[in-house]
Amino acid sequence: MDIEDYQNALPNYLQAEKLVPKDPAISYKAGKCLFELRHETKALPYLEAAKKGDIEDPEFGWMLGSAYHKDHQFDKAIAVLKQYRTLVSPKDKETLEEVDLLISNCMNGKTMVQNPKSKITIKNLGPGVNSVFNDYAPVISADESTLIFTSRRDNTTGGAKSNEDNEWYEDIYHSVKSDSIWSTAVNMGPTINTASHDASVGLSPDGQELFVYRATPANGGDLYISNLTGTVWSEPKPLDNNINTPYWEPSASTTSDESILFFTSNRKGGLGGRDIYMSRKQTNGEFGPAINLGPKINTKYDEDCPFIHPDGKTLYFSSKGHKSMGGFDIFSTTIDLATGSINSEVENIGYPINTADDDVFFVWSADNKRAYFASEREGGYGEKDIYMLIREDADADLAVLKGKIISCDTKKPVAATIIVTDLTTQQPVGIYNSNASSGKYTVILPAGKNYGITVEAKGYLFYSKNIDIPKLDHYVEYNDEICLNKLKKGTTIVLRNVFFDVDKATLRKESEDELERLQKILEQNPEIKVEIDGHTDSDGSDEHNLKLSDARAKAVVDYLITKGINKDMLKWKGYGETQPQVPNDSPENKQLNRRTEIKILEE
Repeated sequence: MDIEDYQNALPNYLQAEKLVPKDPAISYKAGKCLFELRHETKALPYLEAAKKGDIEDPEFGWMLGSAYHKDHQFDKAIAVLKQYRTLVSPKDKETLEEVDLLISNCMNGKTMVQNPKSKITIKNLGPGVNSVFNDYAPVISADESTLIFTSRRDNTTGGAKSNEDNEWYEDIYHSVKSDSIWSTAVNMGPTINTASHDASVGLSPDGQELFVYRATPANGGDLYISNLTGTVWSEPKPLDNNINTPYWEPSASTTSDESILFFTSNRKGGLGGRDIYMSRKQTNGEFGPAINLGPKINTKYDEDCPFIHPDGKTLYFSSKGHKSMGGFDIFSTTIDLATGSINSEVENIGYPINTADDDVFFVWSADNKRAYFASEREGGYGEKDIYMLIREDADADLAVLKGKIISCDTKKPVAATIIVTDLTTQQPVGIYNSNASSGKYTVILPAGKNYGITVEAKGYLFYSKNIDIPKLDHYVEYNDEICLNKLKKGTTIVLRNVFFDVDKATLRKESEDELERLQKILEQNPEIKVEIDGHTDSDGSDEHNLKLSDARAKAVVDYLITKGINKDMLKWKGYGETQPQVPNDSPENKQLNRRTEIKILEE
């Protein structure tokens, strides 16, 4: 006890307490050890037993009040803390402020516990993920197929314990979900993990970019990024100097299109402690200057663990300020990504999601109905375990497009690039990649836009798809296995993002992006010849539909010629309603039949 080695003092006092139960002096020392090791609720019965004795420690009231607070016995905590406050010197402004904050936390806690969030279930992820050691900081892909987390297990890389707390150094682990079951977690190996602290702090929605925190002797720690190629994660590289500084940068989160990074830093110029910043990715791939999110988010206390929801507007974060019920609580707000302005009041997401203890690294599923987090609760497998929270009364106005990209010929996965464009503005929304090993892809599409989806891969014709999500008040998931055709004679693809005015052959502006991709293929392959084919649905007369389809096919040819494509490479033909892809029996099917195709005539 004299040298504050509480880890090694504790088992001796626990043994002594068994021999002399409820002895105030022994109970006090056992309770103090547990309190200093941050096991406040376990310390509580020992501290209560110690009250019967003449405890001379002036901090005893603080320990007992804090333990009552962590145990959600808020009225008892308030009474003890108010009594303790009378013993604090008026000159000790820092301690007085700390006591007043904890009393305020207790008041907030009383209110939230009396008004809990309903229809919530909390489930331990089980022994495949959790261990007898501390497991925490979960991050997930948007489709919830990948879970990456941090653990302090005895097989840590380097095989050593930290001098700071006598626990094993942090390593990063990986688990995948199949049929709702998480696989046994596997250490991600020496490429990701070092002999010091390595922690998972962020994962891109498509699961292809992992943000890693690494401890550094100079400043406590920096942020790194690793990319997944096939099944292999790359050596993590430090983020640029706009993100990492001589100060401490412990956590990060990226938007679904990976264009904006939210991160935490205690650098100079902040509003107090750790603040949350945002940075936009530049054309060179580096992140630009960091922007403090300002006083609506950041307080004089610590903020940490930002998580930008895949909906592109809801920001979750942890804070010791605002209206916390103790330590870090999880809060949410809405943000305009274009301007960085905060559009709503910061809201505590409530009990039992938040507790009197630290609540950090909550990450939400795309449909906003499940959260993954770490907590120390009864019935766990170790100290901190990873849990899943399930709630029924939540939704998200976005769509998730996911599936596999394969070769039409071989049926094998293809490493492809997925370009998402806002067809109204013709501006790119995001560029994504399918996994080279599995062909899997995940694309997040917030509501309110008409999207053009284009898939490209070397040696293949591009594939296009149109998804119009003008309004949405719920979550939608599209599963689509995309088959790419080789660039060879006889291949036909549909230009899903070529649009005409109603009952006319006038190309609309939304078609330009798609036609530019076709133009690029023809420029890169001047030896090929193609036929542009027009098709209609069955509305109207046969003769009218044949003329309309022919005129529309010719309009595409004329556009390409104006862009410099050799007219000898191009033919066109209208087929009217004679070659439907699906029956003309619904508006959706008729839309599929109204199409423009290209056919490779010669290689």
